[in-house]
Amino acid sequence: MTENTPLHPVVSRVALLRQWMEEKGLAAFILPTADPHNSEFLPAHWMAREWITGFTGSAGLAVITANQAALWTDSRYFLQAEEQLAGTPFTLMREGQPDVPDFLEWMKDLLPQGATIGCCGEMFPAYLGEGMTHYFQLVDTGDDFFDRHWTDRPALSTAPVTRYPMTSAGMKASEKLAVLRHEIQTTYGQQQIFLNDLSDIAWLLNLRGTDVDYNPFFLAYLLIEPERTTLFIQPEKLTEDIQNYLSEMGVHTADYTAWGEMLRELPHNELLLLPEGISQQVQGFLQLSGIPTQVISSPVEIMRAIKNPTEQESFRRAMEEDGATMVCFLHWLDDHIQTGEVTEVSLDHQLTAFRAARKGFRSLSFPTIAGYGPHGAIVHYEATPETDIPLQPKGLLLLDSGAHYDYGTTDLTRTIALGELTPEERKVYTLVLKGHIALNRCIFPEGTTGLALDMAARYPMWQAGYDFGHGTGHGVGACLGVHEGPHQIRKNLRACTQIPFQQGMTVTNEPGIYVPGKFGVRIENVLLVRKAMRNDFGSFLQFEQLTLCPYDLRAVDFSLLNADEIQWINDYHAEVRKRLLPLLSDAADQTWLIQATTAIEVG
Repeated sequence: MTENTPLHPVVSRVALLRQWMEEKGLAAFILPTADPHNSEFLPAHWMAREWITGFTGSAGLAVITANQAALWTDSRYFLQAEEQLAGTPFTLMREGQPDVPDFLEWMKDLLPQGATIGCCGEMFPAYLGEGMTHYFQLVDTGDDFFDRHWTDRPALSTAPVTRYPMTSAGMKASEKLAVLRHEIQTTYGQQQIFLNDLSDIAWLLNLRGTDVDYNPFFLAYLLIEPERTTLFIQPEKLTEDIQNYLSEMGVHTADYTAWGEMLRELPHNELLLLPEGISQQVQGFLQLSGIPTQVISSPVEIMRAIKNPTEQESFRRAMEEDGATMVCFLHWLDDHIQTGEVTEVSLDHQLTAFRAARKGFRSLSFPTIAGYGPHGAIVHYEATPETDIPLQPKGLLLLDSGAHYDYGTTDLTRTIALGELTPEERKVYTLVLKGHIALNRCIFPEGTTGLALDMAARYPMWQAGYDFGHGTGHGVGACLGVHEGPHQIRKNLRACTQIPFQQGMTVTNEPGIYVPGKFGVRIENVLLVRKAMRNDFGSFLQFEQLTLCPYDLRAVDFSLLNADEIQWINDYHAEVRKRLLPLLSDAADQTWLIQATTAIEVG
């Protein structure tokens, strides 16, 4: 660094934090990526970890001591974090890598037992503190530091809440609440639960909002008692129509910040159920108030994971709209790639414009990942004006995108050949496609978990010495979060990989291979779990392809595909053509789709 090189703004922020920590008598301060609702995508108001570190990835945890600072993130973000932390006080800790301690081990090596550790309780999931209290003293400092020094901190949204129609929901909110009360009474012998997960609340009440970028959520808490339901929400978010709707089904409302007053009045001789993602702020308050609690897996999560027939049909409709959008976009890209004017950012804008023109479009479901060449090797790359590069008529473009429609949520990835490819690019693309097809074709016994299914997608690449670090599949919400649990497909033994797959669940199938500094390949469809057969060996399940979008056959090394795989592609492309062709009004788009789905000759 030269004399004239300006300091990274994070340097001064960390210096201010350390000064404040000294005033408060804190040996360290922990800042995960979190909000009071344990959300994946945070409202800008709670993006404090991003503000203090400069790292914009969606997963990360920062720890700052008097002399050191470190940030933990997973393999999706290693390359991005390395770039964004340069010039800051933070050391990158690559989660899951050999000899990399977790944040608690790291703190134990640096700090004496009994040291006081600070956190902002509303941005700190209570489960993170469970292993700390045996060694350190954890203190909720509130928002004091950020109130003082984050001068341009965004305010909370006051946008109105809207109804989610029965034509898409398929089940009344009053019925969902009755099922939930019965479930917690049967399982736990209790009928009171405090919910903070925004997906749970939106799904239960058949309401949607716009408070969180890329998510149809609204900020709220929900208290369910045996004879009463209370929604804690900013009053300005409730129109007269919504107030009447809630009143008609017996849901009371209170201010978003008034949850403490009501929880304090709960019976002290009855357990209050709390979901696993509850904040340290809420749990600490209840402990001080003497309210007995039990932390459980949210029973709403599995309820909304199993889509009812109306939700399933709504998904199909959303996938058709999105598939037609992708055809128009891919045709446009083919027509414009030779101009040299298409960049990662400009194609994102063009794709968004195509989507916004479709019937029922609400918003994107996550920031588009458009990585050309080496950028495709950054798993969750997000192009910015600073990183944007022009596309050339050669190599691979990894394009991962999705949208929320009034009736469903989409998430699809296609890797696109922009022109001449190297033998390595073709080989890698085909290995990923083989794994993708293998998982799509699986028929498996009822009760099978994501851990067991994962190997189907990885087997072809493992045989060639390739692998990938992220999960293979996640659930998708019904006009809710694009990432939904409780089930996942991945190779690691976790709670989410031990959830048995059931009819009605959605899950993505997205294997990939990433060659650092060269290119990346990922192919993704959203699948629906359906009944396959029942015989003397039991009940078996299979996958329905919800996503409708051609694979780029220009990238395939056909010598690596067998006849069954080629036939599967042909059958899938025939379905794509049949369902999307009627949705295309432009003759040139129709011609492009017909060419892209032309059957491959077998043998």
